[in-house]
Amino acid sequence: MRRPARLALLALPALLIILAAGYAGFWYWTADRARTALQDWAEARRVEGFAVGWDRYAIGGFPWTLRLTIEKPVFGKAGADPGFEARAPELVAFARPWALRHWRFTASQGGRLAIEPGQARPAVRALAARLAGSIEPDSEAASAGGKSTRLALAADGLTIDAGAHLAIEHAEAAAVLPQRAAASHLDTWAAATVRGAGITLPVAVAPLGATIDRLEAQIAIKGSIPAGNRRQALEAWRQDGGTVEVETLDLDWSKLALSAKGTLALDETLQPEGALSASIRGYDAVIDALVGAGTLKAGDGAIAKLALGLLAKPGPDGAAQITAPLTLQNGQVYIGPARLARLPLFTWE
Repeated sequence: MRRPARLALLALPALLIILAAGYAGFWYWTADRARTALQDWAEARRVEGFAVGWDRYAIGGFPWTLRLTIEKPVFGKAGADPGFEARAPELVAFARPWALRHWRFTASQGGRLAIEPGQARPAVRALAARLAGSIEPDSEAASAGGKSTRLALAADGLTIDAGAHLAIEHAEAAAVLPQRAAASHLDTWAAATVRGAGITLPVAVAPLGATIDRLEAQIAIKGSIPAGNRRQALEAWRQDGGTVEVETLDLDWSKLALSAKGTLALDETLQPEGALSASIRGYDAVIDALVGAGTLKAGDGAIAKLALGLLAKPGPDGAAQITAPLTLQNGQVYIGPARLARLPLFTWE
């Protein structure tokens, strides 16, 4: 073996030791940055009036991961609009040392959220058996020259109590949160996708039952909703021409299958209004359910079945389905010319 080759082989272990020591220094420097960022963030929120705390936290995961474990974290704000408090037995967050803007987190023991009651609604209590999620920059916005954050959250064994009990086997939500206002009501300010499976309602709706098999929606909010009082913010958004674009809405509930898309907005009393195009299978079961629940009179149900039957056509599997406008107007829901139900009153408290 030639002398230069022997020298290179002899130098290789030393080079590897230098590289390993350099990376170890980088990892510990990054861990210190994460520790400082957590403490600075908590202090900034406390100055804003939030309650932020934990029993203890630790940073580990060397060499390829940065793992932040927080025991009994709490985050909330009393006397807000509305006041709330979120707690978990343990929260574990993961990131690569070289990508500290991309975090994954889990709460394997679940967590709970408590929202204070308002003048027109009871207190809200939400419990989850397990939580997982992520927070990272939105790649699509970055490629377009903008800045926004993508937040995703999934929950198993979710229960919500707010005067009635709602249970969801699995729920997911993903949102793109903007860092600046939309230029106009024609521009997308925020976007979100929500999914739910095994949704058990407080009361069974005959003949569909108490469990919705699947619900999925993808929406885009056009125009910015300002901060501040909720009613005032929504009124400003409405006056500026803000809308919600329902890009997809899919529902499977027993014999009922519905797909829709369209536009929603708020009327002068801040109640939902809008127009969507809907494809519906099992509409007879929907009408029977509304009549059975007392939402629709039997005579009106018969008229609705007759009107919708004129719109029905065989679907791909031969089952009757209708494609018709789904309209929300003056607190009522219409499919084509048939009035199906009354919407609940939204107080936006």
